[in-house]
Amino acid sequence: MIKVYFRGSCGSSRRAFSWFEKYNINVQKYQISKMTRSDLVKLLQLSDEGWKDIIKRPGKSSSEVRDAITYMELLSFNEALDFVLSHPYVLQTPIIIDGNNYLIGYNEDEIRKFLPKEYRRHRLLSE
Repeated sequence: MIKVYFRGSCGSSRRAFSWFEKYNINVQKYQISKMTRSDLVKLLQLSDEGWKDIIKRPGKSSSEVRDAITYMELLSFNEALDFVLSHPYVLQTPIIIDGNNYLIGYNEDEIRKFLPKEYRRHRLLSE
């Protein structure tokens, strides 16, 4: 089942939900504050750049987020996990996870990896 961690005020989260609705794909929706430790660890395992892939960009963030990111750099891995889980505002949204696929943010091309294989196969045959 596809899990989507979102922030209510996030336009990218709304676009992702609209995309899933368009393709009739059911997802489990969770506020970003409900991120689980196991999902966060899984996400970090799947990512190429670790924390860099999933936390907000310092240059585009508030001073509060920049300070939190700077503080995280001083922490051990487990301490950083605990910090992020208790300060989820440092995470980008949406975070979409399904098995070994993940997507941070909304990208119209990359989100297609969540289409069922049958749908993708049908589209290829009809083109």
